Amino acid sequence: MAGSDPSPSEAGTVVAATDLSETANAGVRWAVQVARQRGSALHLIHGLNLAGWTLDYSELQAKIPVQLEDAAREHLDRIARETRQQGVAATWEVRIGQPSEIIVGEAQRLNAELLVLGARGHRPLDHVLLGSTAERVVQRATCAVLTVHLEDPPPTGRVRRILSATDFSEEAEWALRASLELFTEADSVPPTVVLLHAYHVPYELSMDSIYGPAAPDASVWKAVAREVESRLEGRVQALEADLGIDIVPLSRSGFPPQVIVQQAVESAVDLIVLGTHGRTGLAHVLLGSTAERVIQMAQCPVLTVRR
Repeated sequence: MAGSDPSPSEAGTVVAATDLSETANAGVRWAVQVARQRGSALHLIHGLNLAGWTLDYSELQAKIPVQLEDAAREHLDRIARETRQQGVAATWEVRIGQPSEIIVGEAQRLNAELLVLGARGHRPLDHVLLGSTAERVVQRATCAVLTVHLEDPPPTGRVRRILSATDFSEEAEWALRASLELFTEADSVPPTVVLLHAYHVPYELSMDSIYGPAAPDASVWKAVAREVESRLEGRVQALEADLGIDIVPLSRSGFPPQVIVQQAVESAVDLIVLGTHGRTGLAHVLLGSTAERVIQMAQCPVLTVRR
């Protein structure tokens, strides 16, 4: 049920998903900031999951879901009133069903340019047992997704520094371009971009390999580093010429998710940007996802873009 019923809009809508937790509230604050800076419409969505409601007392079974929906509607209406006081008009809607499906579907219906949500909800075991709503949304959303953690600094103005992780794919470049479009205000200086390539050198090629004298020597590791730096420099030159911005290139060896998170702290960025291949099913289980691991560990908001 909706507080208002917006029709599908042109690109320019920011959708903020909320489960009414404190983490979700942190995401809403970022959504309000982006909507205000871009002059975008803001739409709040809450997915109410009533699956599994089985009680021994039929009267309670009939009343409690209705009470939960009423409570959710009151919460969203209050949030919408607060955002209007901040100069951003907001519509809202409560829908019953699987939250991740509702969130992705609503963003598609509104042709959203950005979907914002919290990285964790009320129940910490959800991630272990079921996979988190945030990760399911990141896998399936067709628009850019900004994932915000409870501990992330609140938005205080424009985004000034971005860490864009690249694996030299088209998805990574697409994500960088999308982030600049979303977070560069009209007539303002674009954010500073740190372009990071994190690469993993197999242990068998490392200098302390258990294979001893039979293992490749350090020259192999150095050759990998030189190749990475050469490719990264070429990519930076092409992007600087095309986008008209200055880019700081960085290459680091190690487990990519850990390298990305650590470098974001060292570079004091406001935002991490990642392209995602959107793998699902068995491929996702076998290969894992750098984006999702970064979302779990990051100490700042993470923007993921699926081309």
